[in-house]
Amino acid sequence: MFEFPRIRPLSEDKDIDFVIAQAGGRRAHDDSDRKNTKNSDYVLGRSIIELKLLDDERLEKPEAQVKIGSLFGALQPDRPVVVIDPTIIEQKDRYTYATIMQGPIKVAVRSARAQLKQSRREISEGATTVLFVLNNGFTALTHEELLDHVVRRVRNDTNEIDAVVVAGCYLHGDGFDTFALWPMDYVPIHEERPFLEFEALKSAWGKLADRHMTEFVRGEHGPTAAREAQTDIVFEWEGRTFVKPATPIGAESKFFGARRPRLNHLPFERVKHVALTVPRLSPVEYRRVKVALKDEPLLESLDTWNDHVEEALSHNTPLLPVVPIDISRGSWEAWKRHNRGFSGLDSLRAAANVRYGVEASKLVHTSKEFCQGIAVPRRYIAVVIELIGQDESNDVSHIGVCTSGDIEWIALNVRVQHFRALALAAAHAIRLGLTDILWRHDLKYAWV
Repeated sequence: MFEFPRIRPLSEDKDIDFVIAQAGGRRAHDDSDRKNTKNSDYVLGRSIIELKLLDDERLEKPEAQVKIGSLFGALQPDRPVVVIDPTIIEQKDRYTYATIMQGPIKVAVRSARAQLKQSRREISEGATTVLFVLNNGFTALTHEELLDHVVRRVRNDTNEIDAVVVAGCYLHGDGFDTFALWPMDYVPIHEERPFLEFEALKSAWGKLADRHMTEFVRGEHGPTAAREAQTDIVFEWEGRTFVKPATPIGAESKFFGARRPRLNHLPFERVKHVALTVPRLSPVEYRRVKVALKDEPLLESLDTWNDHVEEALSHNTPLLPVVPIDISRGSWEAWKRHNRGFSGLDSLRAAANVRYGVEASKLVHTSKEFCQGIAVPRRYIAVVIELIGQDESNDVSHIGVCTSGDIEWIALNVRVQHFRALALAAAHAIRLGLTDILWRHDLKYAWV
């Protein structure tokens, strides 16, 4: 288990006032708290600036979760874990997604246009009006996505804003490596009224970044600072889990190597059992066991016992296979000598269960990653594990039988992580008499 680093979120008074002052600007209205009309925040050169801080995570709002759940849940109906990935949906659905995500942006633009219009009337009709949007916690959108949304809303909703500036502090960490990105971009809306002071603002933004990160490194933000490094956004809706994976850090860690550590919030109850076993007796071993258990009704005849085995096998499911285990009287007696707390058929079942455990453990430990150059058996159990974000409990696995390159799937979209997927694969391998398991990781949504 690792802890994400935490950083103090930016504030208007302590941080943005500093940026504007460093750039040579000032507060637009010293008496703004006493004015009856809403005005803009800053004046910088010939430009009037209205600041909008996006502090809230959109996908943590219940109304947004319902809409996102409806949209992506319908597109991935058979998955217990639904990945929120707007790049894989059709254009009409992307518009719906954008509309959901733009909620707070639309509110900010609507408010800013009135404030900028009022301040331009009071300060200078020839001033350039600038909407300055600061991402202070809306991590469901990347910087580029946020910039695109803001520009789109401004161009669609108002003529009162001449320029857009979008900035943010994006903290990333894996428990060892930590770094922050401080992008700031300017997009002109009305070319005839450019934001001439942008370079001064961007230079001052860099000074804030230096100051803020120095405080962070010195530990002045403390472990209780409000903002964590970027994490997966996860919510439950109608019995399924929805995940917006955190942005991958990308470069290989010098400490952890190619794979960074991941969380595991999987409840213990979910990993108890992967199979049920039933002892299977050959005609010879049936006669030998029958002598020792002559009063057991299920052993009245070989047909009676085989019917019992078949009835047990009829309860087989992909996620809880029933596995017949061949057992002999000799192995059963040897096991009983070391486990005297069992008797009757319970001891026979327990001995079969232990034998299963030994065989399954060998299969799991000898399983191999499917990769280039590996010798591939003609028939084997194939396992594909989708690594989804930072938490192993959200991984989805698929298990099937591969014969000469063709896979017949046994279990699809199973919410199990790597080792339980291999344990489940081992159960199916034993049931089918196969001796090989090959696995691979699907890293499309991995946080590595």
